[in-house]
Amino acid sequence: MKQLAVLALLIFSPFANHAQISTGKVEDAKKKNATESGKADKDPSQKYDPDAGLMDFTAFIGAGYSIGSHKIETNEGLFGRPVGKRADENMINRWTYQVGVRNRIHRFWTFEAGLAIDRYGESYKYESTTSDSAYSYDRAYNMLALPIQMYFTYGKRVQFLAGAGIQPYIPLSMKTKTTILDSLGSDVSPEDAKTIEGLNSAGINLLFSAGIQYRFSRYFSAYLIPCYSLGLTNIYGKQEPHKEWLNALNIRFGMAVHFPESEKTRTKKEKDPKAKKVFQW
Repeated sequence: MKQLAVLALLIFSPFANHAQISTGKVEDAKKKNATESGKADKDPSQKYDPDAGLMDFTAFIGAGYSIGSHKIETNEGLFGRPVGKRADENMINRWTYQVGVRNRIHRFWTFEAGLAIDRYGESYKYESTTSDSAYSYDRAYNMLALPIQMYFTYGKRVQFLAGAGIQPYIPLSMKTKTTILDSLGSDVSPEDAKTIEGLNSAGINLLFSAGIQYRFSRYFSAYLIPCYSLGLTNIYGKQEPHKEWLNALNIRFGMAVHFPESEKTRTKKEKDPKAKKVFQW
């Protein structure tokens, strides 16, 4: 009888130990892991991180301070005249405006296209030393431009951009304000003239840009991207007395709105190239 009791104890002891393990610390560990996982999902620090996304679509709006320069030459042929007093013109810095889109199409490349109002200005002033006579004028050019650029891009939250492109444009207006004082100091100025007559119907510039964009939230960022515009086209028509090419350093800045790629797209698993393809009817 004593031997049967010992044998029964040896047989049932493993099941008792197993039951103790399955109802003890192992289950508690599973519950603990599940609880910690739930907390991690609700952790505010796990929210969207701008550094995690690269390929997103961006729309921007901004302005620029344009520091201009120009080159003037005499037009050859019957209509040409010497440059004369225009050689002493000073350029007037003017504000410009732009809207557009930027799309980061690759880790290191971003495409930009937009619509801009480019503005240039030039002035001349003469005052007589022997009388009260004076002569001066201010001339302003407004152009509707379509800048297209490709940037080399580095960074995520803070992006550095450097690139080049082209900018087709058409003239919107040319406004001239002339001031004339006679020898007695009386104002005999003509009315201001605003026209596009005499300007070329279209032209093109070459663009070079470099700057920075800082993304401070999921949907918004600020940028500072100075751009140098090199005029490739004479802005005047064939029958004008002079030829002129306009250049400018445009210090562009503004705000951008991002449309980031979806989480599903970003976390989509890559297909296994070795996996067998199943044909579906």
